[in-house]
Amino acid sequence: FKKKPIRMPKRGYNPSEEDSIPIVEKLYRENQESDFLGGGFCDDDDEVQERREQISEIRQKRADAAFSSQKAPDNCEKCDKELMDSWLWQRYNCPVCDACRDDKGEHKLLARTEVKNAYLLKDCDLDLRKPALRYWAKKNPHNPRYGDMKLYLKCQVEARVLEVHGSLEDLELKKELREQTKEVRSEKRFEKKLKDLRQQIRGTTGVKVDIGKHVHNFGPETHVKEDTWKKTCRTCDYEEVFEKL
Repeated sequence: FKKKPIRMPKRGYNPSEEDSIPIVEKLYRENQESDFLGGGFCDDDDEVQERREQISEIRQKRADAAFSSQKAPDNCEKCDKELMDSWLWQRYNCPVCDACRDDKGEHKLLARTEVKNAYLLKDCDLDLRKPALRYWAKKNPHNPRYGDMKLYLKCQVEARVLEVHGSLEDLELKKELREQTKEVRSEKRFEKKLKDLRQQIRGTTGVKVDIGKHVHNFGPETHVKEDTWKKTCRTCDYEEVFEKL
């Protein structure tokens, strides 16, 4: 019996960093004798983190290079004043000064996943359709090991929606149609599972079983005596006796 060596915490150990490690990676590490057998799962050091940041900066500069030739307008498109300081122009080529910037409205930043789901835009609509939408890459707030999060400007996304879908009204109609299609598919999957279940029951018992609530199909009412009447189901021969005043 080989005793598993005890792994001491590394220098500079931080409990908050340990909590951010995915559970699969954490369990895999605990069952390895050393980092050399860790299957590629090892603690990030400063060099690795710095290398990731360098790659992210290179990708961002490469994406921004396509927009560097655009010349800034003289005035802000909102207040018509001289466009002096504009973070929106530097980051998104949006000619709006900092004083007119509306972070909670038309200049809100939207993640790529939200853009695709809420506005029914595809990757080709964002990256291949000319001009490509400019984005801002930031570290993923959920886990720094994941890929960068791409943020888009809401007003530019809505302008792209008009190009792709025609109008916001058409977009809402397509979203409703999409939801209806999901419901139909869900119902078909349920019916298929129900059908498979019926076949399994028939195969095990040899008896035809109808799963689900039976709805009686009564025939005409028949007088029995005095105020007593009855009616019989045409499919299961169930008989119901009742009184009429």
